[in-house]
Amino acid sequence: MTATIDPNEIQRKASDPTASAWVAASAGSGKTKVLSDRVLNLLLTGAKPERILCLTFTRTAAAEMYNRIAARLANWATASDAALDKELTDLGAGTAKKETARRLFAELLDTAGGLKILTLHSFCQSLLKRFPLEAGVSPQFDVLDESNAAKLISDAQESVLSNPDFTDVLQTVALTTNETGFLDTMKELAVRLPRLRAFTQAHPTSESARFAYEQAFDLPENATEDSLIADFCTLSETREAELRQAALILGHGKGSTDIKNARIIADFVVGRADLNTYLLVFLTKTGKVREDLAHKDTAAADPIMQTEALRAEKLKRRLQSLASMRISLALLKIGAAITQKYAELKAARAVLDYDDLIATALDLLEKSGAAAWVLFKLDGGIDHILIDEAQDTSPLQWRIVKALADEFFAGETAHKTRRTLFAVGDQKQSIFSFQGAAPEEFEKMHRFFKDKVLNAEQRWNDVPMTISFRSSPAVIEAVNDVLKNPAAADGVVAATDDATHIAWRKKAGGLVEIWDVEQSEQGDAQAVYTKPVETRKTESSPMARAAAKIAAKIAGMIQNKERLPSGKPITAGDILVLVRRRNNFIDCLTRELKSRNVPVSGADRLKITSHIAVKDLMVLGDFLLMPQDDLALATILRSPLCGISPDDLPEADRALPDLNGVSENDLFALAYGRGRQSLFDRLKAYADKPETPLGKAYAFLSDLLNRVDTMRPFELYAYVLGRLGRQKAFVRRLGVQALDALEEFMNLALDYDRANTPSLQLFLRDLRANDVEIKRDPEQTLDAVRIMTVHASKGLEAPIVFLPDTRQKKFFAPKTVWLENGAPVWIPKAELRNAEAKAEIEKLNAADEREYRRLLYVALTRAADRLYVTGWDNAKSKKNAKTSQAPKSDWYTLIADSLPSKTLFVQPEAKPEIEQTEKQELLCALPSWAYKTTPPAEPTPPKPLVPSKPEGDETVFASPLSENRLQARKRGTFIHKLLEILPSYPPEKRKTAAEKFLSLNPMEDGEAAVEKVLSVLGNPEFFPLFTPNALAEVPVSGVVGDRVVSGQIDRLAVSETEVLIVDYKSNRAIPDSLEKTPAPYVEQMRAYKSVLAQIYPTKKIRCFLLWTEAPKVADITSLVE
Repeated sequence: MTATIDPNEIQRKASDPTASAWVAASAGSGKTKVLSDRVLNLLLTGAKPERILCLTFTRTAAAEMYNRIAARLANWATASDAALDKELTDLGAGTAKKETARRLFAELLDTAGGLKILTLHSFCQSLLKRFPLEAGVSPQFDVLDESNAAKLISDAQESVLSNPDFTDVLQTVALTTNETGFLDTMKELAVRLPRLRAFTQAHPTSESARFAYEQAFDLPENATEDSLIADFCTLSETREAELRQAALILGHGKGSTDIKNARIIADFVVGRADLNTYLLVFLTKTGKVREDLAHKDTAAADPIMQTEALRAEKLKRRLQSLASMRISLALLKIGAAITQKYAELKAARAVLDYDDLIATALDLLEKSGAAAWVLFKLDGGIDHILIDEAQDTSPLQWRIVKALADEFFAGETAHKTRRTLFAVGDQKQSIFSFQGAAPEEFEKMHRFFKDKVLNAEQRWNDVPMTISFRSSPAVIEAVNDVLKNPAAADGVVAATDDATHIAWRKKAGGLVEIWDVEQSEQGDAQAVYTKPVETRKTESSPMARAAAKIAAKIAGMIQNKERLPSGKPITAGDILVLVRRRNNFIDCLTRELKSRNVPVSGADRLKITSHIAVKDLMVLGDFLLMPQDDLALATILRSPLCGISPDDLPEADRALPDLNGVSENDLFALAYGRGRQSLFDRLKAYADKPETPLGKAYAFLSDLLNRVDTMRPFELYAYVLGRLGRQKAFVRRLGVQALDALEEFMNLALDYDRANTPSLQLFLRDLRANDVEIKRDPEQTLDAVRIMTVHASKGLEAPIVFLPDTRQKKFFAPKTVWLENGAPVWIPKAELRNAEAKAEIEKLNAADEREYRRLLYVALTRAADRLYVTGWDNAKSKKNAKTSQAPKSDWYTLIADSLPSKTLFVQPEAKPEIEQTEKQELLCALPSWAYKTTPPAEPTPPKPLVPSKPEGDETVFASPLSENRLQARKRGTFIHKLLEILPSYPPEKRKTAAEKFLSLNPMEDGEAAVEKVLSVLGNPEFFPLFTPNALAEVPVSGVVGDRVVSGQIDRLAVSETEVLIVDYKSNRAIPDSLEKTPAPYVEQMRAYKSVLAQIYPTKKIRCFLLWTEAPKVADITSLVE
């Protein structure tokens, strides 16, 4: 009998705050909940929010985690006792923590900076900002985003490659590869700059770098081609005698090959044979030892021939390695110079890229002279570390975590608090190797930290989580079947591990279907030309047929109002289409879906300059720079910039209003027969025909030509898209999806204007040089079909998932591989792949194969209710099948071979039918309030809350005769602002800061006001009110009795024993004595005190009024008690 697994017990074990834990969480098993539960448990046991460090993989995940925790704490603060008791019991904390739970939200708000839930890059940035001098970085450094880093690398490459000092090196490169191959290599190097930098730092001279290659390639020191050949051709007495004997034996053989080889060997011994001819006796043209070095009648020569063949093979291998080393050193010289120039450009701009953040933080924690001091300071600020998506943490990032947690489990420390480490991840979902993730590190770090914790005699929990709360039984059954297939499980789960998943939604049923692969057919051809937003079927190919089949299925689901197990009708937003790579299939499917009126959001990533709307805007810029560019003008005339023509639309849409754009016929009439006249000169003839499409186009373009010289790029395009309304035209023609590209284009224009001298020409040049890519929000709220890569879908789910891209299995072929000693080996041609490079390529291919199968696991587990698998074969695939070279391990084959049938359907558990009379009652029954003649009373507190006003009349305004009322108000505002900003400065710097503020905000008698404020801040009696940790402008709301209190406290200071409230009073007469303090002010402070007493029941609350007219501070605590 199988024991029932209680997921609550598993999650409570994982979130136990008294034990370190390592959680292996399968897809859909509630990883995010466990992470947030653990943070909540830590807070309930007394951990300070600022002493918890939670590291996530993305900023989106960090924000989601923070919002989830904050929302639960906010709910605890106002939940009923019964609801809170249940939550705390489910959490495993117990109801005794109820009062603590209610206070946690306020404590979180009081914590400077809040919970530290960060990406590792953000943490490193904050670390370097805190210790800039120790790290050797500018205190004011900025972080380069990916696009700006790419631009800076491009600038560095351009600077180096145009330097005449590299002429010889570039000549070597030019003789080795073509321009495209070299540019591809430069792109690879740009991604691997940290590895290149590490090698060049370890081997700063050309001699040490060469020596590293010689050791890796098993080459003699300072070897040259001549020295290697000379060494091979120098015969010892023994070797010469053996070769003579072999030649003699072969010469007496019967075969012509043996006789020919005998003659070549004899010539080699006396120094007459050509070396290549001699080597071909023993080796094939590919450098492998021949199988038939001797025959039956010459078998006595075989041992000698085998020995000499090994010598020949070694020479061939060394010559190949020497050639590889020569071009690799040339590339290394260029790469090192680019790395150096890139570093100089970053230093000049005081910026760091993401790799710098990790490397510099690691050096600070491990190698710098201040490492011990930094770790000591950090050790006093972190008690608990939590790591999300641990399987995608790179080895360098793990070293940072190890440095931070090193003292956690070092035995006796100065800390009384039991400190913990928590990691959650899933090795099966490690799919980001291109970002440095190494799945084997997950298990390696697991063993490392487990040993650390147990050796320190502390508690450790290993928590496997295999219950899926996401997927239906049918989907889970398919996943389990795939993982039972050794061919599919290799690299995903270890052969000894039980990877069985358990479906929690047992009543949901579900469906998995495998469709037949679309095969190529005779007559298949891709359309030569397709309009950019064409909706008609213009292509006949297996890929197009697969897209049409999927689109028809999706449209049918929606139109037939099929329902999910929840009972909800299927909509476009319920459907997710996953592909391995962004390819033409996305365009095909988008086109097919739109032709069936199914909303689709398009690809998850978009290259800005490839979007048709951005292309139109760039071409508009080209025309404005050179109006005689006929092609640019023709493009603009046929774009939405000059309206929409009926012939641009499907026939069903041609009756829509305002279709008065330039048509193809208009453009033809304009261009035909113009001779040498430019298109724009011809267009000028329509200046007096403003009602025609071409007349409107001329007015539009002539207006822009008059403005282009006086407008910045951002202003120009903002004028076009905004004031002239062309953004609406793009949306009407291309759909709302065009807004993403247009918005990013405008952001780029604004960034360019801020950072550079405004120039339309240079802006367009930079835009084309740096192919900017934007990421669409995968968690979109639009009700549209989502199409994205499996990588982008990580962490997402959908009720219905299609996997169409299952047959294409093409891995990236690198131009450069990296040896174990860190040396880069350039392999622009197959013949330059020496044995070491081939071995590294085999390792990369094997790793790619394993990640390919992990990617399949991620794809399968995105589906909640239905999963559809299909694919297509192109002509090449069909040809391979005929030659028995068809791939046997593609996704489609792995799934089809694992499942017992092509349809896996689990019947959902039937829900009890409601009798017709009951249905009628449910439909007709009205709530009780519907029968009332008057509306219900307004609830207390009212919603929304309104700012509180002190009860009673304020009759103590300052006399108009004492000072000009306007000047008094200005003075009060001035003092109020000083009291807000000066406490954050050290006492010795406050006067300087105040004087600077006064210079920026001049005011009559300002010096006197500054002196009075400084006297208040300098009064020892009021030091607690103005510490840097005190908060300014603190909103507060609550219910006292039957009265709603809502307002803003000017300054709030919370210490271990008391809470201090300060309220500023401007433009008020100052009472002569404490007893004469106006009653409304006392009542207001009493209300504030009552609210805060609910949050801080154990602390003494003191109340102060600060009269800005003087300024003067009065302690009115005795009046409000």
